[in-house]
Amino acid sequence: MFIVSGFIFFISMISAILLMTNEKMKTVKIFGLILAILMLPIIAILINYIIIGRDLKFIIYLILILSYLMAEFLLDMVFKFDFRSKTSRHVPYIILEYAACFSFVFGTLTLDLTIGWIISFFFWTLLGTLVYYIIKQKKIT
Repeated sequence: MFIVSGFIFFISMISAILLMTNEKMKTVKIFGLILAILMLPIIAILINYIIIGRDLKFIIYLILILSYLMAEFLLDMVFKFDFRSKTSRHVPYIILEYAACFSFVFGTLTLDLTIGWIISFFFWTLLGTLVYYIIKQKKIT
């Protein structure tokens, strides 16, 4: 379930950034909802790993991922707070986002090395789409 969640996480993030790049903001909200729903399997995995006594490092990965998903959900969907416009509010969010990304990468590498490298490829693809988004935004302004 963790590995599938990792695929869904990265595909949703990549898709949302590509849609934002092409100014399709209504469709981006679908991927925000997918990320919100992704909290459910992460919570289930976290509870399961706490009960069975899984390695603390993996539980920390899950808490970081869940923290990011909750922040994303609360700031974007519940409070509809524009935190990205001011750097002092956006930087902590970015740190939390990368903590979640690295948690998925390292967590998946812990579970299965081959699939972990595939998830790593999705992480690098996410970074590439971010660069593409930034370059395209610079051309617009």
